[in-house]
Amino acid sequence: MTVGTRKEFHHENGTGDADLTVYTIFPGIQVVYNSVHMDQLELARRNQAGHFIVIQHCMEGRMEQENNGDFFYLMPGELSISLKERMAQSYTFPLHHYHGVTIAIDTDAAPKCFSEFMEDVNVQPVTVAERLLGGRNNAILRADQYISHVFSEIYTMREDMRMGFLKIKVLELLCILNILDPPVMELPEHSLSRGQVNLAKAAAAYLLENMNRRGTVPELAKQFSVSEVYMQTVFKGVYGVPVFSYIRIQKMQCAAQQLVATDLPIAEIAGTFGYTNESKFSAAFKAVMGDTPGMWRKEHRKLNII
Repeated sequence: MTVGTRKEFHHENGTGDADLTVYTIFPGIQVVYNSVHMDQLELARRNQAGHFIVIQHCMEGRMEQENNGDFFYLMPGELSISLKERMAQSYTFPLHHYHGVTIAIDTDAAPKCFSEFMEDVNVQPVTVAERLLGGRNNAILRADQYISHVFSEIYTMREDMRMGFLKIKVLELLCILNILDPPVMELPEHSLSRGQVNLAKAAAAYLLENMNRRGTVPELAKQFSVSEVYMQTVFKGVYGVPVFSYIRIQKMQCAAQQLVATDLPIAEIAGTFGYTNESKFSAAFKAVMGDTPGMWRKEHRKLNII
């Protein structure tokens, strides 16, 4: 893409949709705002080979990442940094909900040193990434006040200032990463195997197929022939929440789709998901989605997104 451009992309599948806004701020450097309400996002056209540094910051939701056959999950406030030879084609979101920012640096096209942009900013992105990763391909930085400060401004800046402000913020972020000690950057202690991830996802699929009744850990453990402790541990490892909370989240997300896609009264939608009291449904909906059902319908119909 041409430097100084802003482009929008919309994706849909059977589980929802996603909107990506891409800013090309320097040669070879893009900042992407991700608003995702689906289980998996396919970006086949980005499947180009090369050498990339990819920084992901999660504001809301949960993103699945894989490292040498193990799986781990980027959670709110966390940042991951990766060295890749190919941009990812597919991203997975266990909660069907994710808001975050991606900073992608194509090291074949980007300047080797950012002093080219600002004389005193002697930062080389490849050197920063390699030092922090220490020979690994991927690492996570847990919530940190300096990182949180940078991204809070990235998320909230005015659109008419965004392009120029993003240049400043990306330089600031790389300067901060340049002074972090390598031991701060590490994968979570509790990564999961592919088998564990598959078990949790099978359990979640079972819950969604039986959403009309309240699923429990004992029921799931019996269904999949594992202990209750193991089921609970694996499920929370993938989804970040207990079984009961996961069911509530999925109900509210399905309700959100109905609010936008239909003209059904809110009370009727509430009843579909087991709520006989509209005020209790409204409170549960706001706790998960951040808005009352009425405001959600109004705002997302206006934006034509879910």
